[in-house]
Amino acid sequence: MIQDISPHVYRNEYTPCPPEPDDIVFSFQDDLVILKENNCFFSVKDLPEGRSCQYLFTIDSTSFFLADLLDLPHSSMPSRAMRAYDPKYLGFAAVTAWQLYLWYRDTTFCGRCGSRMIHSQTERAMTCPDCGNIVYPRIMPAVIVGVLNRNGQILVTKFAHSTYIHYALISGFGEIGESIEETVRREVKEECGVDTENFRYYKSQPWSFSSTLLLGFFCDVKGSDQIRMDENELSVARWADRNEDIGRSDEISLTSEMIQYYKDGHAVFGKELSKKTRRSKIRQGSGYPLK
Repeated sequence: MIQDISPHVYRNEYTPCPPEPDDIVFSFQDDLVILKENNCFFSVKDLPEGRSCQYLFTIDSTSFFLADLLDLPHSSMPSRAMRAYDPKYLGFAAVTAWQLYLWYRDTTFCGRCGSRMIHSQTERAMTCPDCGNIVYPRIMPAVIVGVLNRNGQILVTKFAHSTYIHYALISGFGEIGESIEETVRREVKEECGVDTENFRYYKSQPWSFSSTLLLGFFCDVKGSDQIRMDENELSVARWADRNEDIGRSDEISLTSEMIQYYKDGHAVFGKELSKKTRRSKIRQGSGYPLK
């Protein structure tokens, strides 16, 4: 998936350091990633002397910073184009930096007293110098759900109002006051009218495009598997067999990986997930490998 950048190591500890000449500097304008005219990322040595940079994170021994570079000669790409950027670890770095950029942009003023916020010197946070309010990066929990029935099928859907035209699994955001398992149960019921049980956690994924932490589950139908689709949310909801062409082998998203996991026979109604796959996930820390 997009965060699986091994052998590179993403270091998320907030340990600001002075920028070095070969460190990378990201710049954004709303949904656009700002690049050099040759479509490569800016480095510190490309910047005018004295340009201010905000430390973000480190990958291996390279630190990444955020700055406003719109006054320099540049090109641009949509942030979602970073899904296919080569090398992959730089694409992951770019979308993670974009998530932080949006948060910094939208956290200019204190939501409690209206004063201008400042960067914390000790943690990745914005603080209010007047009322002491501390704001951390926004991360919203959401679920991806592979629902299985007694016929060995999986519930696939298509969104009603989206540019994404491929099959997906049921998904939705956690609501205040509910556990993530309750989110799974509620979203499936709301979107497809199906009751569920026997929840099996699969794995998680940070998804910077919506500031989301995705949590993947498989579960079983409880009672009838008759679908009652919410037409405001979905255009298609149906049961699909393992041999159907329902996947999208992009090796980027949790949805694609879970569909492939099902197609390869590792998710079965009424059974726990493959023990072999579980051991692999614990050992490798990266989940089920796509074939």
